[in-house]
This record gives sequence, structure tokens and C-alpha cells, in this order.
Amino acid sequence: MGRLAELREDLEGLAGRLDEAADLPEVASLTEVSRARVVVEEARTALASAFLSRRAVVLAREAISRAHEAVDAALGASRTLREQSAQLRTEAQGIRSMAGEAREASLRTSEWARRVAALVTFTPPGQGEVMLESAIPPDHPHKHAIEAAVVATLSEVPGLWRVSITVPPSGGWWGLRVRGPDTSWVGALQDRSEQTAEGMRVRLEPLVRIALAEALYRRERRGPRSHRDAGG
Repeated sequence: MGRLAELREDLEGLAGRLDEAADLPEVASLTEVSRARVVVEEARTALASAFLSRRAVVLAREAISRAHEAVDAALGASRTLREQSAQLRTEAQGIRSMAGEAREASLRTSEWARRVAALVTFTPPGQGEVMLESAIPPDHPHKHAIEAAVVATLSEVPGLWRVSITVPPSGGWWGLRVRGPDTSWVGALQDRSEQTAEGMRVRLEPLVRIALAEALYRRERRGPRSHRDAGG
């Protein structure tokens, strides 16, 4: 096999690897993949003229070397994106499963919510601290209102709240994870009708009432003990 044939076979092998890596739309749109396609085409053009002179052969080899670097970079970006997508799919499956369990738990807590409703005022507002990690896109029309609703709702309960809002790149649902005083909950906002400030308040208020009920329970248990200690 002549030198030019070997170079051509090497280049077409690179092009084939690139096509296999870009079989998914989200991979094909990567900047590294687009650049690799351009560099491969430039190498093909250089190789087509390689028979003209020894200098043309040298230029073709240099172009193919650049194609190797560009394709390697594209394959690396493709692997990273695929790994991230697989992780997100696994997390999404877990979130959907836990969301169903959380809905059942929400129904069970409705009675608690009614019992605590009349006692909410015992806790002065604004004592809670909310640490929010939000992946809501900056251009979302309700981003600031939703995040403000999270802080305003949870800060009614003393203690530290950690809240994470995840937005997968594909699919219309959002993930919601809440950890706070005596509370750990994972759920989902399924569509735009739920992805609003009011929708967020509806999801968080049962958690607030549970935390308030737990705080009230501890407070009432401390009360009799304090009286006994004082009487003794």
C-alpha cells in the first residue's frame, strides 16, 4: 500500500470514529464535534492535492495530525456527555420513584396539617435559614419568584433548610430535594403548571407544617419536664 493510500485509510478511519461518536443529537451539536468535522474535511482537501508535490504530502500529513487531535477531543467530550446523561437518567428514575412515595406521604400528613394549622402562629416568622441551590435557567420567566417562594415558605420554621432544584436537560420535569429540621423529602414538579411560585408553595407548605408539628411536640414535651424539675 502506497503512502497516500495509507494516509487516506487513516483519515477515513478517523471520520468513521467521529460519525459513530456523534450518533446522538446532543453529541452532534457539541463544539468539539463540529470543529472535528471541519478539520477532517480540511485534511481530505489537503490529501486530495498530496500527489502534486512532496510539500503537498507534508501538508496533508500535518492536516491529518490536526484531525487526529480534533477527533480525540471530540471523542473525549462525547464520553463525558454520555456519562452525564446516564447519571441524570438514573437520578431521574430515582426521583420519580421517590416522588410517588412523597405524594403518599403528603396525603398521610394532611391530618397533621389540619391539627397544626391553628398552632402555626407560635413560631415567629423569618427565623429559618434557607440554603438554595437552583438550576432554574436565568431566562426562565418565574425563576426569581419561585426561588423567593422557597425562601419565604421555609424560613417560617427555625433551623437550617437545604434545598436543591435540578433541571434535567431533557424532559419537562424538575427535581426538588428538601432537607431541614426533622424533614428530608424528594419530589418533582412535573410540568409548567407546577413550575411556578404558587406550585412551589403548595409542595413546601406540608413540609413546613410537619416541621412545625415536630417543633411543637418537642416544646410540649419540654414543658412538663421543666415543671417537674421546678417542683422538685
